[in-house]
Amino acid sequence: MISLARNVSLAILALLAILSCTNSMGGKDDQERIAGVYTLQTVDGIALPAPIAPQQGCNRTVRQGIFTISRGGSDHGPQYDWTIAIPTDCQPVPARVDQGSDDVGNWQFKTPAQLSFYSLMGRGTYAPTLEETSGNPPAITFAYAGNIYRFVRLMRFDDPQGVVFVNVADQFGQPVAGVALIFTFANGLQGGGTTPASGEFGSRGIVGECRIAITPPAGYTIPASQPTPISVTVVADQIVRINATLTKP
Repeated sequence: MISLARNVSLAILALLAILSCTNSMGGKDDQERIAGVYTLQTVDGIALPAPIAPQQGCNRTVRQGIFTISRGGSDHGPQYDWTIAIPTDCQPVPARVDQGSDDVGNWQFKTPAQLSFYSLMGRGTYAPTLEETSGNPPAITFAYAGNIYRFVRLMRFDDPQGVVFVNVADQFGQPVAGVALIFTFANGLQGGGTTPASGEFGSRGIVGECRIAITPPAGYTIPASQPTPISVTVVADQIVRINATLTKP
């Protein structure tokens, strides 16, 4: 859900972060302690998928959300970025129905258990609660648009990671563009996209088993000889390349 407005906001974020003061944002160790990639677990205390209030006659269900929080660097302050998807079950979807939101901005510690978010997308300032309990990953909870969202960290930025590239060709060895690939990594995080003209697409994720679902473009099918999803092992600091074959009549 990346828009032009968001791209502009990211540019503004980079500029303002350089100007920010880091003395009030917590020490680098404190920032590093909570930095990472979080996934949405509950909405109003209900585990995903979680139904929320319908709008314009459309039932809505929150199915996924991703939240990243990063420490400040030598030329920027601490930053955050979240996206929440709220699909509907009606078509066409009325214009005023909220199908999800995102935000990006700067953050700092307000108290040891509470953060202050400073939106650069016009959402103002709000204060998520930080949960830290022994033996469990950090969790961040905040209220938005009448609902309470709780995210739990799945991955630190310094967790061992690797890259997987999939090269898709037809039975004649010609690269296939427009193939949708969804990578599901060992910690449950997903990445993906479509193959360009080269027929090759890659994604980075945590080490361990990665399962890759394939959706062929129009005019192609998945032959019986091609496993789907594909299972591959991600290796730390390495690029793993695999091949996939589609059939073109």
